[in-house]
Amino acid sequence: MLLTLLALSLAATPEFSFAFTNADGTQLLALPPVTNPVSLNRVVCDGRVLDVKYLREQPKGAKDTGRQTARNFAQVKGALFRLVKGTMPADALCLLGTAKAFSKRTFAAVTPETGERCEASTATLMGELGKRKVTRCIPTGSFPGGRLAFASYETEGDSALAAVALFQDQGAAALRRFPAKWEKRAPSCWRADDGCEFDATSYRVAFSMRGPAGLELYSLWAGPEGENAEVLRVTGGELKVIASGGRYWSPE
Repeated sequence: MLLTLLALSLAATPEFSFAFTNADGTQLLALPPVTNPVSLNRVVCDGRVLDVKYLREQPKGAKDTGRQTARNFAQVKGALFRLVKGTMPADALCLLGTAKAFSKRTFAAVTPETGERCEASTATLMGELGKRKVTRCIPTGSFPGGRLAFASYETEGDSALAAVALFQDQGAAALRRFPAKWEKRAPSCWRADDGCEFDATSYRVAFSMRGPAGLELYSLWAGPEGENAEVLRVTGGELKVIASGGRYWSPE
């Protein structure tokens, strides 16, 4: 149950680090740990790959609030980068990588969808993948070669379940499961004060990556207390988390 966030990589790989942008989208601060910041020279926030340059290690400021946000950007301790050219979205949590890692991958932005319910065939597939009855199914996004949907499932005993599914034009479907323990009148199951209801709009896939290991997705999961980032890799019928990080942003 993800009720609090720490601003560090939880399952880092040498290829990736996570960073958030400043108010005008021209600089980034990497979330620790970062073992070799000089090697990180590419960034992707929304499917566009831009060059970045490592500047220096920024010290903690006297007025640091402990929040990893654009408002507190100048006060946060961390590896500081600037975009060589162009800008990224302001106050965004992005993926940093090496030129070698990113040159092996092609990127595509995910277009959000806002339909009220999935097609019947999609809802049926979501039930088969989750192996329990679907109570809600909505489409959430699409990109070249794939589409995404969210489902919540009927609670079984104290077992609650939500999931995001990837359906590929070529290839098997894959599921990112979000299991949780359900308790009557509990204030939280997945995120702080969620009322034991998974908010489908809080979890979004920002872009896809295709490379030597196959298809990967970059997702963001926002909550009242902060934001998680995940790199998901299609592994059989699973969207496996291969790297994750997070930042703390509330209250500010």
